[in-house]
Amino acid sequence: MSGGAAEPDAPARQRARDAVRAALAHAGLAASQPDAWTLDVAVSGEQRRGMPVRLHVDERTTTLRAFFMRAPDENEDALYALLLRRHLRSYLLRFALDADGDVLLLATLPNAAVTAEEVDRLLGQLVRTADETHATALRLGFATSIAREQAWRARIGAPPNPIT
Repeated sequence: MSGGAAEPDAPARQRARDAVRAALAHAGLAASQPDAWTLDVAVSGEQRRGMPVRLHVDERTTTLRAFFMRAPDENEDALYALLLRRHLRSYLLRFALDADGDVLLLATLPNAAVTAEEVDRLLGQLVRTADETHATALRLGFATSIAREQAWRARIGAPPNPIT
């Protein structure tokens, strides 16, 4: 090897992609594939349903990126404090903000650590983290909108939205 940077490990990248595919197939998750190294799926839990997830296998790492919620309208400090405290109990996942202020869940693994079992564990943690956090995060970030909707539901005789 010359004095330059090490070459990416192509077999490790291929093994990581195969492991991601195997984990998704085992979980019964249908994936679309926008390119050779990216898989898009939707996962659902009890509380947070239809969460879009992108798994991308790069030269050295595999990244999971999931949309958690849109940018909050209010109470940002309390919401971000909740999400940061949630990191204390997280195994790889972390909350992050995109350029629009939307809240994401992210995880990065070295390709050498990517196995079907590890991807399954990561997806399970994603669903659990989203389920445990989503309703409280929505209540904090959209309290005024939720109150307005509940008042409207009461006026028309509709049942309350369960997010309250």
